[in-house]
Amino acid sequence: MAHPTTIDPADNEAPQPDHPYQPYMDTAPPPNAGLSDANGMPLTEREIESLETQARAERETTPEPKDFNIAFPDNLPTPPFLHVDGVPNFRDLGGYRCAPPTEMTSGAADGEGKVTYVLRRNLLYRCAHPTHLTPQGLDYLTNTLNVHDMYDLRSAPEIARLAHTVASSGQAIYPLADPQTGCLRDNLPGLTRHFVPVYQTEDYGPVALARKLQWYTAEQSFNAGHDFPYSEGFVRAYRDIATHGAGAYRVMFRHLLRSPTAALVFHCTAGKDRTGVFGALVMKLVGVDEETICWEYALTEPGLGSWRKEFIERISKTGLGGGGGKAHHENGDAAGARPAISRDEAARICGSRAGNMRAFLRTVLDGEFGGVHAYLTDRCGLTAEEVQRLRDALIEEVSTEEVLARVEIEGWTAEEGCVD
Repeated sequence: MAHPTTIDPADNEAPQPDHPYQPYMDTAPPPNAGLSDANGMPLTEREIESLETQARAERETTPEPKDFNIAFPDNLPTPPFLHVDGVPNFRDLGGYRCAPPTEMTSGAADGEGKVTYVLRRNLLYRCAHPTHLTPQGLDYLTNTLNVHDMYDLRSAPEIARLAHTVASSGQAIYPLADPQTGCLRDNLPGLTRHFVPVYQTEDYGPVALARKLQWYTAEQSFNAGHDFPYSEGFVRAYRDIATHGAGAYRVMFRHLLRSPTAALVFHCTAGKDRTGVFGALVMKLVGVDEETICWEYALTEPGLGSWRKEFIERISKTGLGGGGGKAHHENGDAAGARPAISRDEAARICGSRAGNMRAFLRTVLDGEFGGVHAYLTDRCGLTAEEVQRLRDALIEEVSTEEVLARVEIEGWTAEEGCVD
């Protein structure tokens, strides 16, 4: 069953042209998107036909692989990763050491006793889009993990474009998906999908595309105020996500306030950016240390497995977005042309380096928004009492042996990402 969860438009405005986001789009926009050039002039029928032909050719030359997100990578630690058949990058957000709840015993507060506190396990799960979910995966999700609520952070146009792929690929690849909607079917037993888009619409214009490319392909750089490498583009993008996504995030926070023990899973397309910002907010709220938050965020690179390589390959072949906007007349590019992207740039777009999240937490969440508590009250609309109650509900007491520790993963580091 799908629930189009209501979000106040004031809390989730469409992104402005200079604040684009959606790095994984690679087909034409919906038919009603109002195709226009950089100056806002409608495209001619010939230009639209040319763009549609180009999109069809790209889909034919880069088809949806049949197994890239089914196989579970052998090198992933379990926990936090879990094998939900058909869903890549699925992991438990909980288990990491955090600060004690508001009411606690002094013996456990300093971590010297036999018990300590962690972000509650088996409650919050994150993943990439679950459109390849299999019947076996659904059974494990609902009956073993007891997850009955799925929160989808993607935009409606983003999902609509996937419907074309679902319809043309068949049930062997998308066994539980609806070809009309591009989502999991509404009648899946035991699972309710909540549509909570971070962005209601998407920007397809060439100016926005150029800015998006600049944001996501920028080289790792050192900022004068930080002693670690990060991409300024990702920091700006995550600020944008946190700003536009406050309404969507509030819905999930209120789920946890109403049903503090009812497990949920949240996702976007790759389970990296919109998903990653929400995950970081939760971990920050309960007092997980910064390095662990950044390490958990960075797990998406190995978590995507071969899907990451498919993203890189497709993006480097076809460019990003494009979306039908005609290139500005001053640069003389052909209508619908897409800027070339190197494999290294595509890899950065698909990356989740720890420094990017570290810079966001320091410069945006703490430096600009005033910290996670201020974000939850000022932007998500929770009361101070609700924030405290939410925080305490997200914390559980465990033995010190049960604390989830950071581990090494072959071929990957949190700071440098995957070695290709």
